[in-house]
Amino acid sequence: MEEKNVAQMRNELREFYFKKVKPNLEYLNKQRKKKRVDVFAIILILLGFALFFLVGSLKINGTSLIIFPIISFCLGTVILMLNHKGEKNRVIQIDVNGEYEFKKMFMPEFLKIFGDLQWDDIGKSSKPVNMDKYKSSNLLSSFLVGAFGDRIWGSYRGVKFDIFELDTSKTSLQCIINTLMILPFVFGCGCGLFGFVFVFLMFFVIWLSDVLNNGAIVVVFLLIYLLGIPLFVIFKYVSQSGFRGVFVEFDMNKNFEGHTFVLERAMTNRGIKFDRSKFEDVILEDPSFMQKYEVYSDNQVEARYVLTTGFIERFLNMKMAFRAKYIRASFKDGKIIIAIDAGRDLFQMANLSKDSDADTFTELFDEILSIIELINVLKLNQHIGL
Repeated sequence: MEEKNVAQMRNELREFYFKKVKPNLEYLNKQRKKKRVDVFAIILILLGFALFFLVGSLKINGTSLIIFPIISFCLGTVILMLNHKGEKNRVIQIDVNGEYEFKKMFMPEFLKIFGDLQWDDIGKSSKPVNMDKYKSSNLLSSFLVGAFGDRIWGSYRGVKFDIFELDTSKTSLQCIINTLMILPFVFGCGCGLFGFVFVFLMFFVIWLSDVLNNGAIVVVFLLIYLLGIPLFVIFKYVSQSGFRGVFVEFDMNKNFEGHTFVLERAMTNRGIKFDRSKFEDVILEDPSFMQKYEVYSDNQVEARYVLTTGFIERFLNMKMAFRAKYIRASFKDGKIIIAIDAGRDLFQMANLSKDSDADTFTELFDEILSIIELINVLKLNQHIGL
């Protein structure tokens, strides 16, 4: 089958937008805003419950304090009821952006513009990414908090590829703030596990304090929690730098026995750990490149074969094209894996700050095209050297 050129794909994008997307945008944007109101209302309700049990467990007297949890609970309930007034479906889904509904409706057909591509949201999928392969590529530091996003895979110009989003960029300060919230899981901030653990333990401690008639147990628990979690998070993150971007894996149509990988010479790679006794430094003839990047390989001859002057030029151009904070590459087992830290959420169809429109879909089109066009840039569909 003849491959479509970029002009043909852009024409299909315009047709797709005006026929499929635009007639549904007003409704979907309205639903997205309603879900944000739902989140706010649920926070108020849960906060009311938490404050009520906290005040009761500490045996605090006085109606002035009891009134706050009552107001919080009632206000949240009223907002929730008014937001869904007249609706038959009472099921409420927590999706602040409302993006999943957009993508579920549009993404499968949107990707047909590029060919036979498929999409999934890893965070909602029963088939998570096997990270062992990507960790063994020596491109990623270990991480405590990570959130997966979109995954797009398929074949383009005869080359199989796999793309997925990963965000491990939560800083220690962000994690401390998120963790110390009574109900951080409501915000979906990446620290959800801590939120669930906290809520479970909190209710257990409140029950125990009532049984033992000793409110001091709650105070002790809060002190341990407030001091212990921040120290743990700081310790875990003090020597690491997060990643927020995409991993792109391509079949190279070439067989390689060794493992060669490229890292930036910066503090951002200090959390990457590998057995240095198995790899040698590779010194290339491009001094400006070697000032910015480190190259390691267990096969010097093969490393020089893949890291040609042409590849280095394309590699640096990719960093500029994606406005990336950094870019890394690994050649192993007949595949090339490229890690692009863009420092932002890619493949968006909905945003908190504005309604989705034609520009939203044009930007999404350009992002996907930029990645799959790497097949042409790196000549992966040709059975020749890079």
